[in-house]
Amino acid sequence: MSHHTDIAKTAPITVIGIGEDGYDGLSPVARAALARASVIFGGKRHLALLPGDIGGDKRAWISPFEDNLALIAAMRDRGPVVLASGDPMFFGVGNTLIDHFGSGSISVIPHPSSISLLCARLGRALADCDVITLHGRPLAGLAARLRPRGQIIALSQDGETVRHVAALLKDRGYGDSPITVCERLGGAAEKITSHTATQWGGDKSAIDPLNILMIDLVAGPKAQIWGQTGGLPDDAFIHDGMITKSHVRAISLASLSPWKGAVLWDLGAGCGSVAIEWMRAGGDAFAIERDASRCAMMRQNADHLGVPGLHILQGDIADKLPDLPTPDAIFVGGGITTPDLMRACWDRLPPHGRLVANAVTLQGDRELLSFQNEFGGTLSRLQVSHIVPRGGFDGWHSLAPVTHYLGLKS
Repeated sequence: MSHHTDIAKTAPITVIGIGEDGYDGLSPVARAALARASVIFGGKRHLALLPGDIGGDKRAWISPFEDNLALIAAMRDRGPVVLASGDPMFFGVGNTLIDHFGSGSISVIPHPSSISLLCARLGRALADCDVITLHGRPLAGLAARLRPRGQIIALSQDGETVRHVAALLKDRGYGDSPITVCERLGGAAEKITSHTATQWGGDKSAIDPLNILMIDLVAGPKAQIWGQTGGLPDDAFIHDGMITKSHVRAISLASLSPWKGAVLWDLGAGCGSVAIEWMRAGGDAFAIERDASRCAMMRQNADHLGVPGLHILQGDIADKLPDLPTPDAIFVGGGITTPDLMRACWDRLPPHGRLVANAVTLQGDRELLSFQNEFGGTLSRLQVSHIVPRGGFDGWHSLAPVTHYLGLKS
């Protein structure tokens, strides 16, 4: 959440990206900014890369990092300079400073990032690669990117990250995937090593904490291949039967129409299947579920399917709604007969927001029909049948019909 400081009459903050090649690798513009700086903030490693006669007062970061923001603000009249790794605007401190102080108060002088250097060393097209960070982020997020022939560039947490990544890949049937570890790119200690995920499990050589990974995914015969469109098989989830079934879920997600960064409320979320697939498509989701055991299932499913950032709220829907952020879409999978729930959801939706609800009871049908008569939208009847054995023959078995509502707010 942005909370820009009032900076109308204060000097700009200059953020300079610096690489392992140190001061020698900086542009003339960056060197000039450092030469006139009266105060320089940065990590101890970055500050140590500067010649002793360059710049003025050098301030190493303190912990927690948020405490540094007040120190920078207190020295705004001195035009502080901040040193950062590589490109400060790519998973870097530049984003944090702009979020706090506002973009108009920050001047950024970037350096080639470790990601750009990796692509240059390995001859990769950056546009063809997924780029993620595992620095301070759950490893489980990698699972959502698994697919045959995928290329993933991952920023590491430390020297053990590659072995944790290798273990996850082996567990998911991707043990033959080459993982290339690039250490201290751009400096004199640069080192590049490549093994398969299985081989990394046995390699115990020390790896510099400053490293980045190139993962070339190879799906083995036991790998489960799951796409990012809606409708994963039901057995992809741990559940107790309270799950929006695969075919109905696919239609529901199509109606919800996820997009990158969009916020979903999943109400009566059960095992979390709709919210999890929404997040695999790039959105953010808040799932409300009253039952504690289902919340536990939801957490396991979110981690296993690569969306550990799912927000899970245990409790009654009515109690949790006031604290939720404005949604782009709402899915009512449970609690459809809660008095005034549909109207409360509709009122919280912004223009272009979508409300989708499913019902399998006559009481739920009545609620959806009444709401549709007052607020518009479309009602559909979904019926799915599967072939099952019947004696020595096969026959169709019909699942319970589902009444499907879609409302698009103008």
